[in-house]
Amino acid sequence: MVQTAVNQFQVIGVPGEFADDSPSRVTPYSCLANESAQPIVGYAFTQGSADNEAIVGGTGEFLGILVEPKQYANFANLNPTLAVNPGTNGEICSMGHVFVKSATSFAPGYVAAYNNATGAISAFAPNAAITAGYTKIPAKFIKVSGGANAVGILEIGTFVNVPAST
Repeated sequence: MVQTAVNQFQVIGVPGEFADDSPSRVTPYSCLANESAQPIVGYAFTQGSADNEAIVGGTGEFLGILVEPKQYANFANLNPTLAVNPGTNGEICSMGHVFVKSATSFAPGYVAAYNNATGAISAFAPNAAITAGYTKIPAKFIKVSGGANAVGILEIGTFVNVPAST
């Protein structure tokens, strides 16, 4: 068989992976489900009832994004999935450049908000109102644009631009 097509674009990244080697901060938590959603890599998590518990979505204190998708075993079946079993110990990123899937279109500078019920992330124009049922997170989309359900890069936390030495 002779190759007849050449793809021009590759997928930018896998949700939950780090986009580059910029500084990052992760903390281990027991990743719990909420009443309606299972924990998923690349989704937002809030503080659970105990110190080491993180709930997918929710309205508590924002902890970060579940990262490192390659470290979680899939015991349910052999189908690829970013869902993890409730109670899985996972790494929650509170600072870094992370690939995430946005339910809505995005561009550099758009702000991020998560669905309180599911933890899924959506993008909003910088001065747009955040939809009811979503909570704004301290993050913005950077470097790339994309349509609904595309993967983009989310900058979580505060990065300080250090001028070049003279």
